[in-house]
Amino acid sequence: MSHPSAEVPGAPGSAPVTDVHIHAIPASLVKRVESGHFPSVGVQRGERGLVFSFPGMAPSPPSLPAMGDFSRLAAFAAAEGIDRQLVGPWTDLLGYTLEPAEASVWTRAYNESLAAECSARRGMVPMATIPLQFPDLAVREMEAARDLGCRGVMAGTDIPGLDFDAAELDQVWEAAATLSMPFVVHPSFICVPPRLRPRGLKNAVGRAGEGAVALTRLIYSGALLRHSGLAVIAALGGGGLVPLWRRIVRNQELGWAEAQGDVEASLSRLLFDSMVVDPAYLHYLVRRVGADRVMVGSDYPFPWEPHPVQRVQAAGLSPEETASVLGGTAARVFRP
Repeated sequence: MSHPSAEVPGAPGSAPVTDVHIHAIPASLVKRVESGHFPSVGVQRGERGLVFSFPGMAPSPPSLPAMGDFSRLAAFAAAEGIDRQLVGPWTDLLGYTLEPAEASVWTRAYNESLAAECSARRGMVPMATIPLQFPDLAVREMEAARDLGCRGVMAGTDIPGLDFDAAELDQVWEAAATLSMPFVVHPSFICVPPRLRPRGLKNAVGRAGEGAVALTRLIYSGALLRHSGLAVIAALGGGGLVPLWRRIVRNQELGWAEAQGDVEASLSRLLFDSMVVDPAYLHYLVRRVGADRVMVGSDYPFPWEPHPVQRVQAAGLSPEETASVLGGTAARVFRP
């Protein structure tokens, strides 16, 4: 079933319905791994999918075959009424444990392969990975990714030796603001804590906490206020962040946060995807932060939100709010 493009409130014409949260692994990248192009990266083919290995990390879960099938991704968009897809890396493959030289080669190759796949298909836009564990290299690779046609960055939260409030990362935030490269911040784990390994707890609850911690550290750092052009989209609707909004602010009021700048103002600068599973919570999220700060996220090909557009339409929002979430917000944030 197709759906009309989202009307942008207060503006002529329409904005394309846009999905900002997609994971993909181009086949050309897999072939380069299998050929030994990356000495520290391995891959094995199994019945359930590809299993990747990086230094200092447990083997990845088997990848879903759909992550390598861009025709299937295009078919998903057509079936769901999505006009534009921002296609990012799988966060298990960000390469944050690689050493500098190989980290640059890996991220450049991933970005090149994503850009090539997206350029061959209408409505697909690549999102880059950058080596955040080495901020100087991350800035360089972000610039290269912009030249390749990437229009944003998908970043993991678990970075060896660094947290999102690290002073070393300020140059990354500055570059992202200058280059107009929005960041989709996605909860990730280099090593999953043992208590989150059974029963699917990593995904059921672990990512919500991980995302909230990383984003709160970013908020307390003041980076969103120092760099007015920085756009940060909190994947998974921000995880546990929004319900804890007042606690995060109160922590500053009590003098415990060592925060830089106005925490309430920093929180109000964040953007969010709609990947919250529950339409009632999506309604709450829009009421709390505003429709102009929320946009569609499917987490494709993971089956959390199989019908992301319908999820937004079922959230009990006004027509104007629905239009903003479906496409208006993304049209403003992801400028050409």
